[in-house]
Amino acid sequence: MGAFWGAWAALLPDIRLQVDATDAELGLALLGAGAGALPAMLATGRLWTRLGWWLVPVTALLFAAATLTPLVAASPLVLGLALVTIGASSGSLDVAMNSAISDVEAAQARRLMYAAHAVFSLAVLVSSVTTGLARELGAGPQHILPIVSVVFLVAAAGSLTSARRWSRRLVPAAESSIERPSATLVIAALAVLCAMGFLIEDAIQNWSALLLERELLASPALGGAAPGVFAGAMFIGRSSGQWLGARVSERNLLVGGALGAAIGLGVVSSAPTAIIALIGFAIAGAGVALVAPALFARAGRLAQPGRRGSAIATLTIFGYSGFLVGPVIVGLLSELAGLRVAIAALAGLAIILAIGGQVVLGGRRRGRFAQGEELLKTSRG
Repeated sequence: MGAFWGAWAALLPDIRLQVDATDAELGLALLGAGAGALPAMLATGRLWTRLGWWLVPVTALLFAAATLTPLVAASPLVLGLALVTIGASSGSLDVAMNSAISDVEAAQARRLMYAAHAVFSLAVLVSSVTTGLARELGAGPQHILPIVSVVFLVAAAGSLTSARRWSRRLVPAAESSIERPSATLVIAALAVLCAMGFLIEDAIQNWSALLLERELLASPALGGAAPGVFAGAMFIGRSSGQWLGARVSERNLLVGGALGAAIGLGVVSSAPTAIIALIGFAIAGAGVALVAPALFARAGRLAQPGRRGSAIATLTIFGYSGFLVGPVIVGLLSELAGLRVAIAALAGLAIILAIGGQVVLGGRRRGRFAQGEELLKTSRG
């Protein structure tokens, strides 16, 4: 998935020329991805109860086909429709993959969410750079998107084996007939925190280059390096989270990451030079990278096995909503008070995220006790 979105970001200038779109028309077309993703993620969360791991290869195959749809777009409207299909298949695959990872974590008592999200960040970085180099050599969407589609076909074929093995291994457990309101409320709170984390992440990704070039008079080359530095820092942060997973609780990782993001954004908002701002973006990226994996891992463990897909879908939907509103909020704040103030407001939001994480992810021992009780009830202990 990271391979596609990294390539897509680098191909946007070519796609814009292909459909002859203005900036406003391109922005409206890009909303198609979110419009397709939200209902698809909700449906996938419900389907996970019936289909389980088979959703991974199915949604991967659908995404492989959807990645080719922009090639036939000759207008902004058709591009928007193509992005609806991409958003729907991408959102479904996102929920299916995170649910599958959560299954493995629960079955093997291991932490894998950080590693999976780290690979995504690394793939985005490598794919965007590679695509940029390919464009420099004359390649266009008609050359690059089919390659990405083939990568997905190979991944989908490989996931068939995993789906077959894990579908046999994970025998559906009898769930408690008593609904646990506390777990539902906690998952809802985790979803709100996820929206906050994704809002911060997407806002930095979209506004970092502009801040360097407009506020600090950086060159286009230095300004363009900001999203890459941020993505690289996210990979390092998530890789560190995987390494620290067995030593540090999810609560401490999330709180520490959110505070790190606040510090980094504080540095950016007051940076006198572009280099210092880049250092701030790196600190913020490494910090905010720890938020989403911690939340997905906790939600997967809280939910009963049959409802795990719905829990992951809830967090993913709220996370995508953060992606959608983040650029708008930062844009309005920037218009009213300046971009530095908007970045400082993101630092304040990161502090609120840290406080919320401290409260919501607390009670580690109690959570383990409740999990043990559930295992005894379902005769799996």
